[in-house]
Amino acid sequence: MAAARHPEKEPFVKQPLWLAISRDRAPCFSGPLAGTVELGRIDPSRGGAERLFVPSPGAGVVRLPIADATQSEISRRQMQIVPLDGARVRLTNLSATLAVPCGDGTLAPGGSADHPLPVEVVIGRVTVVIAGAPPAEVPAGEATPVASPPTATLSTILADLPASKADSMVAWWRQVIDVLQSASHSDDFYQKATQALVQLVGLDVGAVFVFEGDRWVPRATLARGSHSSRPSTSVLATVRESGKPFVQRVANSSDVFSSMATIDAVVAAPILDRRGDVIGALYGHRSREEAKGGEPEISHLEVLLVEALASGVATGLSRLEEQRQKLEEQRLKKAQQATFEQFFGKELAVELERDPDMLRGRETDVTVLFCDIRGFSAVSEKLTPVKTMEWIYDILSELSEEVVGEGGVVVDYVGDELLAMWGAPTSQPDHAVRACTAARRMARKMRSISDRWQGEIAAETSVGIGINTARACVGNTGSTLKFKYGPLGSGVNLGSRVQGATKYLKAPTVVTGATRRLLDDSFHLRRLCSVRVVNIVEPVELFELDCTGEPARRELFTGYEEALAAFDAGDFRRTTRILGNLLETFPGDGPALVLLSRAVGFMVNEPRDFSPVWQLPGK
Repeated sequence: MAAARHPEKEPFVKQPLWLAISRDRAPCFSGPLAGTVELGRIDPSRGGAERLFVPSPGAGVVRLPIADATQSEISRRQMQIVPLDGARVRLTNLSATLAVPCGDGTLAPGGSADHPLPVEVVIGRVTVVIAGAPPAEVPAGEATPVASPPTATLSTILADLPASKADSMVAWWRQVIDVLQSASHSDDFYQKATQALVQLVGLDVGAVFVFEGDRWVPRATLARGSHSSRPSTSVLATVRESGKPFVQRVANSSDVFSSMATIDAVVAAPILDRRGDVIGALYGHRSREEAKGGEPEISHLEVLLVEALASGVATGLSRLEEQRQKLEEQRLKKAQQATFEQFFGKELAVELERDPDMLRGRETDVTVLFCDIRGFSAVSEKLTPVKTMEWIYDILSELSEEVVGEGGVVVDYVGDELLAMWGAPTSQPDHAVRACTAARRMARKMRSISDRWQGEIAAETSVGIGINTARACVGNTGSTLKFKYGPLGSGVNLGSRVQGATKYLKAPTVVTGATRRLLDDSFHLRRLCSVRVVNIVEPVELFELDCTGEPARRELFTGYEEALAAFDAGDFRRTTRILGNLLETFPGDGPALVLLSRAVGFMVNEPRDFSPVWQLPGK
């Protein structure tokens, strides 16, 4: 029946509509409903507010659930009923996929049509009769759900049965309960379900199938005696397509070559997941030979038993899926924790696991540390590639421990260079102090590392460390494929340039003025000079951080800064005189030799416009 479109606004009738609803011919609801009515299955997103066959008023619409949440053959919003004048209603099929028989035709998905009252609508197993007034024998009044026809209690049923049949019924339900219980805690529910199909329902073949990929996979099969008829794939396909139980008496004229040739009756019930999708089926059949002396038909009670058993198997599959998901979550959790521990250490990794939002990108003040292994090319020529890798691994592993030990983040390893950060992801007001403390510990650890490798490389193992404090954007600077938490910004680039400056200044550990201002008197530093580095316009003040702890170096640092003041003032002769005396006491001091070289150079080639800022020749 083609969908008819009508104007949106038509006057409503004053009298409410009368709806009589039944499922499988059993009455479920009867009563008046005023205004627009919406029928569909229970919507779990409403937080348990909806109950089956109980109207619930909403914003201008009365919701009446006619199916539970697992009955996927009915949409959550299936049918809208709008009363019109002239004893008519407008029916709209709200489903995008399911057609609905109504009146003398079918309402296509999304279609709308007007019908005179009364009109009958069939939605799956539910029949809805819409009238303008209640039947004569039903008094008008408030809408009330109609319970299923009164049923006798278990005691009255058993009392009416012979003792042998009563015992059989109790044995039946014990076996059903056994299947349900095994589904909740053990993995043998497949076997118990097939046993129940054969022993309880009295079928010749019982089987559990799970639909995986594009085919049916048997999980358990049981046959009575020597019976060997194979299950019918067409029956399984029908169950999967309809999502409903299937029962059929097979005609004697079946093709002798088909799988149904020796089968007298077949039954199958769908196994549904939590969304109501068919993920498997419980299947059974009786053979023609076995049916001769017994009951060939599969009764309604037996179908109900098969459905109950299918529900038990669904419970077991749901439990197995939950267990699989938990194991996968635990695996991912362990992998994530291992990744976090590599970067952040164990304590911070636990904190990040509790609050992953800490890793979101944000701006904050951080202190970055760049550490480069000196003489890598020369050493790699002496060692084999394997030994070279062992050498780098030893150095970076030892130094990374000092970073993590001071609460820092190991951001990255780039070849023979390490990048570390303090100040994020957790707030660390003393981030500059922590970074410089780590630098001192790293420098001291290099002594034992150098001693360990002296025999292998016949040279000292040393590093250059550059530190800067700045505002940066921190977060995952990697990608969806590889996690890398770290900082971005010009201040980070400057930290890398400062590490490079250590080679020109002949100082192993250098910090910027921004970092120096955040340190207390427990750190001993000397101002080295002001420099301009590659791609950064503004001059940067650089300081050497003393990592030796030797008292004599205080005299060295004081004498050097006196010479530096003379150099900045353009008094190169006084600079060379101070440095000459200083180098007699501290021969081989790198920064003093560099400054002396610069002062002598200006004495030989006196500049017109002198600036103490040194333009470094490279990175």
